[in-house]
Amino acid sequence: MGLKVAFVDFVFENREAIRLEGCEFTIHPPLRTAADLIAAAHDADILMMRDQFGRITAEVLAGCPRLKLIVTRSAGYDHIDLAAAQARGIVVCNVPDYGAHMIAEHAFALMLAVARNVCRGNARYRQERRFDDTGLGGVELYGKTLGVIGTGRIGRHSVRIGKGFGMQIMAYDVAPDERLAAEQGFQYGSLEEVLARSDFVTLHVPLLESTRHLINSTTLAHVKPGAILVNTSRGAIVDTAALKEALANGRLRGAGLDVLEDERTVYHDFGDLNVVITPHLGWYTEEARDRILQISLENVRAWIEGRPIHRLV
Repeated sequence: MGLKVAFVDFVFENREAIRLEGCEFTIHPPLRTAADLIAAAHDADILMMRDQFGRITAEVLAGCPRLKLIVTRSAGYDHIDLAAAQARGIVVCNVPDYGAHMIAEHAFALMLAVARNVCRGNARYRQERRFDDTGLGGVELYGKTLGVIGTGRIGRHSVRIGKGFGMQIMAYDVAPDERLAAEQGFQYGSLEEVLARSDFVTLHVPLLESTRHLINSTTLAHVKPGAILVNTSRGAIVDTAALKEALANGRLRGAGLDVLEDERTVYHDFGDLNVVITPHLGWYTEEARDRILQISLENVRAWIEGRPIHRLV
């Protein structure tokens, strides 16, 4: 009998490609509750999941005593209690890089949509049946300063794309890569300096305790008046209440958000503020979908062969 694999949160993958020698897969739709996860994986050796639905807590792990490997089909892993998994001797792997460029591309899609009133103009024509540009004047990217918060895989692509638009780049990172800065022709500064000098700010940091509400009422007070903020990282990086206040009082011209706090359970009403929201689409391309599955299956194969890769614990 092969290893039992509970493949949960199936939405869009090619079902025929979910196969691996020595494994027996059961495929489940998105699961959000501990009870549902336990029901799906109680007798599984391996759990393959996404990061947008359920959470792997100590309770879930206790209800799945046979689990030996968890593979999250995502770069983010804040939905898994790593300490609890490690305590039970469970290996946890992720997909650290499946093409960071597409998330940076989406950040600029949001940036342009907000800066040039793309969604407002589209809504006016389609909903109000008016071909009218009144009040829809935008701002340009060319010659402006882009603040990149986090210069990891995704942030680096944002630097490259920003330079392609003719933007000046500033960056903030807890571990500045001065070699990258020299190669790409930008400079690092403190978070406050970057916020104060940037016309556009794009967030590319992981969600950690140190980055939760990194953008809050205090840091937003440093923002250059009229700047545009884009978040394609994690919703909790931004304090939503503080963001709304900064938008309402004109500190920020607008915001492009691909992620929100409690995005699956809470509706955040931004009213008529200049905000463009997409439902966590930054990663979602046909090409990335296939890469994620391939890398996830390779994680399982490598673990079976005794050489785990992309290991978190």
